[in-house]
Amino acid sequence: MPPTNIVRLLDMVVFNVLACNTDAHAKNYSIMIRGNGASLAPMYDVMCGEVWENVTKNLAQTIAGESRGDYLMGKHWQQFARECGLNPKQVIDRVGALAKSVIAEAGAAESEVAAMPAGGHVILDQTRQAVERRARALLAQLQVLGGNPIAAAIDEEGTKRAEDAEVARSDLG
Repeated sequence: MPPTNIVRLLDMVVFNVLACNTDAHAKNYSIMIRGNGASLAPMYDVMCGEVWENVTKNLAQTIAGESRGDYLMGKHWQQFARECGLNPKQVIDRVGALAKSVIAEAGAAESEVAAMPAGGHVILDQTRQAVERRARALLAQLQVLGGNPIAAAIDEEGTKRAEDAEVARSDLG
């Protein structure tokens, strides 16, 4: 696979975590085969599970054994990178860049969807808020690379507060 497709695949995985997509299973990553070669298919079947009460909050595929996007720390992304044969620092940097991009573009994306024929749904604002919250949390939690982790929580106003990992989740390891 060309290096550009490897970066695109990484971006898809990271975006699915940022979008709180709990349905991003292996069959939602596809390869298109053409006469002149193969390439990754565009993303599809993206949904935000965070805004639906009866939809699991667990990721369909884990990142370094972690199934909850809210609990992903820098150490998980480093381990994920090593498992995939990627450079851990570059993966951390890419996750951070995509999280910042999501925060910067979420409002415009919401407006674009709202302008579509069926776009003015109440769930749209909730989705934007959930995605922005996840992006801010991931940015804060990227700093936890090992040792005794601290989970950084982001409240509704976007204020960062550090909480002991045992309070956030007792089985972080």
